[in-house]
Amino acid sequence: MSDAPKPVSASDGPVAVTGSGGYIGSHVVLNLVKHGYEVRACVRDSSNLLNSAHLSAMNHVGPGSVTLHNCDLTIPGDYDEVFKGCTCVFHAAAEMGNLEGSTPQKVYDGCFGATQMIMDSIKKSGSVRRLVYTSSFAAVGHPAEDGHIHTEDCWADMNMESRPPEKQWTDEVVRGNREVAYAKGKSEAERYIYAEAEKVGIAAFGVCPCHVIGPLLSASHQRPWTWQTRIGDMMEGFAHSRMFWNIVDVRDVAESQRLIAESPDNKNGERYNLVATDESGQIRQTELQSIMQRLYPSVGVAGVFRDGAWRNGPLCVLQKPITQLGLKPHTVEETVRDNVDSLLAWGLITPAQGVDNWQREGKDLGIKSKWWPHDYPAGERSR
Repeated sequence: MSDAPKPVSASDGPVAVTGSGGYIGSHVVLNLVKHGYEVRACVRDSSNLLNSAHLSAMNHVGPGSVTLHNCDLTIPGDYDEVFKGCTCVFHAAAEMGNLEGSTPQKVYDGCFGATQMIMDSIKKSGSVRRLVYTSSFAAVGHPAEDGHIHTEDCWADMNMESRPPEKQWTDEVVRGNREVAYAKGKSEAERYIYAEAEKVGIAAFGVCPCHVIGPLLSASHQRPWTWQTRIGDMMEGFAHSRMFWNIVDVRDVAESQRLIAESPDNKNGERYNLVATDESGQIRQTELQSIMQRLYPSVGVAGVFRDGAWRNGPLCVLQKPITQLGLKPHTVEETVRDNVDSLLAWGLITPAQGVDNWQREGKDLGIKSKWWPHDYPAGERSR
């Protein structure tokens, strides 16, 4: 890693955010506006007010400003004009695989191929000196013994020999397995931007969030396969498979990205795991439901399916964003409460009032899931 070009600030000029209409991207825009930045918010279709109206409204919440720009992540050169004059690009756009028509191959292409095009537009800008890339903990977590603590030095393709054939990173598997396509695409995209940044004399950084929840800034942020939506499912009495959560607040993910761009102490190629602060956020789903039940005692929060073994990972503790960047993270209870309250405020959920869903586990619920048949596929999701 080489020394990074000087950090950016709001007084240096505009910045661009790709994927601005998305859950994380919207919070990045809001954080930047609150700190005085002129933000060029890149969206697929600014005329779709369900996905963009909340961004325009941010012009009234802080000293900064927002302008909307139509950009398509599948069209080479579509970001060329938007990036000109910008000092930093926050690349939060990605193909997550949770929309109709998506395929595992599109997920991979939307991570790696699209990021190559973003870097091409950055090179043409002549002004961008820093890139903050929203990667994923899917690019970090790898097969390991129980109790293994993942750090920023971990990559998802470590210990590949421990993966079964159907989880190997081959072209054939990528075409049929969304989980593998996402992890491979994010990992390759990260390595690519670090290498290219080194060549052209800019600095690129990777942000690797795990289970991101917290307030929704738009009703459009309730989508299948997302962690913030799963919180709402449980409040409505819908169960899910057993899983281990490593919770980070979406606002902490956004704050970290701005702090990375502004930091004088980091270098090209540095990564930041955005995960739980301590064991209070590294919990089984039943423990998360206990927190929700305590916060909302009149609601019958759903249980979990009886089938399947518990996983006690991924284990990783928030450190670098605190020690290097000075991040002051939210508590788990704040994060859960604000996630649920925003779902209620948007009218997106109807709480299971007066229903004892603690008793409606396993075969009593069957596979009752709000998103069936497009339910969360096997294997845990990150980001």
